[in-house]
Amino acid sequence: MLNGSELTTAIAAVLMGAVLTGILLHWFWTYLNRPRDGGSDQLDALALRLHEADVAREEAEEARQQAEALLARREAETAERLALMQARLDGEISGREAELTKELEDARRKLETKRDGMGNSRKPVAKRKPKPKR
Repeated sequence: MLNGSELTTAIAAVLMGAVLTGILLHWFWTYLNRPRDGGSDQLDALALRLHEADVAREEAEEARQQAEALLARREAETAERLALMQARLDGEISGREAELTKELEDARRKLETKRDGMGNSRKPVAKRKPKPKR
């Protein structure tokens, strides 16, 4: 049998062996599972795709801003044309109203003239004195 110091040394040696075996197994496991040279290629490809996506997003944002500016400009032009058309239409309506008002006044005057003529024709005519005969 082993005495106390020999047992302590044996236990320490077994534990030391277990720790070294664990370290070696861990190193071997990480060695087998590490990415090969393709890992950096994958990162480069991913970074390139990310950069391309950023560029595409910026282009899309710029295109959106240009579209909004174009829309605002067209909207302003349309509003201006509408205001001009409305002003022209209002002017034409006012002119036509003036013409119609003048025609109505003329028609009323003609009607009053005809009414006065009709009223005068209905009045009894004073008898004429016969002309003396010579």
